[in-house]
Amino acid sequence: MNPRIVIIGAGAAGVAAATRLIERGYKNLKILEAENRIGGRIHTVPFGANVVDLGAQWCHGEKGNVCYELGSKYNVFDSNSARYERFVLTRSNGEQIPKERSEKLLGLIWSILETHKHELTGYRGSLGSFIMGKFRALLETPEYADVNDETAYQVLEFFHKFENSIEASDSWFDTSGPGYLHYWECDGDLLLNWRDKGYRTVLEILMKRHPLPTAAEAINLEDYTHFNKTVANINWTAGPDSLVSVRCTDNSVYDADHVICTISLGVLKERYQSLFTPDLPPIKRNAIQGLTIGTVNKLFLEFEKPFWAAGWQGLSLIWNQADLEEVRKMPDSWMEDVFGFYIVDYQPNVLCGWISGKNARRMERASDEEVRRACMFLLRKFMKGCTVPEPVRFQRTSWYSNPNFRGSYTFRSMTTDLLNTSASHLAIPLTNSCGMPVVQFAGEATHDHYYSTVHGAVETGWREASRLIDLYDRKAHL
Repeated sequence: MNPRIVIIGAGAAGVAAATRLIERGYKNLKILEAENRIGGRIHTVPFGANVVDLGAQWCHGEKGNVCYELGSKYNVFDSNSARYERFVLTRSNGEQIPKERSEKLLGLIWSILETHKHELTGYRGSLGSFIMGKFRALLETPEYADVNDETAYQVLEFFHKFENSIEASDSWFDTSGPGYLHYWECDGDLLLNWRDKGYRTVLEILMKRHPLPTAAEAINLEDYTHFNKTVANINWTAGPDSLVSVRCTDNSVYDADHVICTISLGVLKERYQSLFTPDLPPIKRNAIQGLTIGTVNKLFLEFEKPFWAAGWQGLSLIWNQADLEEVRKMPDSWMEDVFGFYIVDYQPNVLCGWISGKNARRMERASDEEVRRACMFLLRKFMKGCTVPEPVRFQRTSWYSNPNFRGSYTFRSMTTDLLNTSASHLAIPLTNSCGMPVVQFAGEATHDHYYSTVHGAVETGWREASRLIDLYDRKAHL
């Protein structure tokens, strides 16, 4: 049996599915990739002293994390030195909030998420309204009598931006309270970096090209991949000879027995109505409308040498009200949502800024030069008393503007609750009249618990490859 299989997308899920199928002898395989590279939202590029990750950056946790299991055999991990739970919060006038004060307030917010988490299960509202309610009540207790309200709410607003970047939500009032619990954290170190090699390492391991790219069993996926192929239509009732027919925007057509679709949720949302013939069944349309993808972007600045003190890990930004009102009048007012600049491991001269949500999408519309200038404005404003030189190089990401992604990663929103949908609905294959899967769905958005992660994406690629392998194993035994 040699079924024709087309995989749409060469991101983590597509690579995982393809390598698993090829290992099992399914080589009548084509990958259609809209970009000119393999990796999808894993995008490791040369920068500074070595590389930076424009997309996925950390391996989040160890136990039950397939990326950790793949990489730990080769000793490729290191613990990130900038620990985000130990933020030094700096006000827009250059003053630092005293460490014990900021730790007390951040500790209070973390504790709401830890000790009251179980209450979210039956909660009917957003993560934001849940945290705000608890925060207000706890601030009234004697333990926090010495805390200034203005400082408390400034720290809460900073944490809000930080939490949005983890969820990829525009606001924590968009994030579902109970849906927040759908995500499972893997035990172990949640911020493992790939030393100086970047997240691309996991793709090389999947392709059996690490540590030796020329190993006998290496899988050169490039040989199976057609680059710059944007899919225009998937006809999933094509006919008896070809169960599925995939047409690209350049009018090339690929006939297949099975398609594994790993298109990002952002692109599905934008194009699902024209992408599938016939129309998707209601349960699939509901899932695409109800699951949510957001935007998180990075701003990399390389300097000739560090201008910061040894041991300094970064700068978290807290706006004083008057400064905030001023910045909101500026053309680059999106910069109020850059919540910090942090050191990058194995990059002695590089800082990375973070921005998410609506203002991240606005930032993408500005020119590189405007964004670079805004970053310098922020660094000089918040690092008073420190001479901040011009960077020698600047690079930023634009995951939303890219028509092949339209966002960074997915989360469970209030809309997800409203439409009563789930990742498992998105993962249901489209079948023909005989019940044979003709279009299958993979990618982080289709994982019930590890959505938004590479390990989730890899698991879904394996899941869909195994679906086909099991199907043909059963046929062989009939």
